[in-house]
Amino acid sequence: MTTTEAERVISTPATSKRAAKAPEKGLAFTHNGHRYKLDGLPVTGVTTLIGGGIPKPALVRWAPRVVAEWVTDPDNRPRLDELLKGDADAAIRELKELPTKVRDEAGIRGTAVHALAEALIHGGEVEAPEDIAPFVEGYAEFLDLWQITPLLTERPCANRTDWWAGTFDLFATSPLLAGGKPIQIDLKTSKGVYGETALQTAAYAKAEFYLDKDGNEQHIPEIAATYVAHVTAEGTALYELARDREQIEQHYQMFLAAAYIHKTAKLRDAIITEPLTPTEGTEAA
Repeated sequence: MTTTEAERVISTPATSKRAAKAPEKGLAFTHNGHRYKLDGLPVTGVTTLIGGGIPKPALVRWAPRVVAEWVTDPDNRPRLDELLKGDADAAIRELKELPTKVRDEAGIRGTAVHALAEALIHGGEVEAPEDIAPFVEGYAEFLDLWQITPLLTERPCANRTDWWAGTFDLFATSPLLAGGKPIQIDLKTSKGVYGETALQTAAYAKAEFYLDKDGNEQHIPEIAATYVAHVTAEGTALYELARDREQIEQHYQMFLAAAYIHKTAKLRDAIITEPLTPTEGTEAA
């Protein structure tokens, strides 16, 4: 990617005023709000960059489908009748919030599965709630089937050069994958898995460091291949994302392109200002 004025803007994390101060060193993650700071400055997370740089037309169709399914479900008829008899604005607000509620519930489940999966892969005994137990049981079978040995799990990482941060799920080895070399596996509990996960795993593989449990920066192992494990109530399926370092690099370039689109949003907004007049150098029609 060639260096442009826009790239210089987005790749410089500090303003001149901030740059005059001695920067804090290190990566910090705040669970409340899921925010990162790198060397004392806010830094955008990998998933946010991908989400802001890659269109998601399926998401646009998903939200109204959630509302339509709820409205047509006979079990919801009493609540729907109550909404329609009441204040119209209140009814609209509640129906509009349905997709957010479904998304948040899925997020809570996914977080719980991730936490149990991390304990499980390190040999711990876990007690899973009834609704999550099938996910955990299938994941345990997956670990045994693929003979997964963990190297690192759920560690924050960052890249100062390209200015991003994130947290990877699993670096591991398997005698059945990539010749036993270090690999990366991202866990997904959503209904499906999608190609942009390859951009996410490529970014983590290209991180300049990760934080160990004592908060020290450590070098990222050289990742030979990347995968996504789709953890569902029916079991866990493994999908290959990048088979080698060359493909990881290709996917990372896609990630940088998506990050660029996200980071330049304010620059694009600033392109359109006031309308021109003929006295400002344009010719009258």
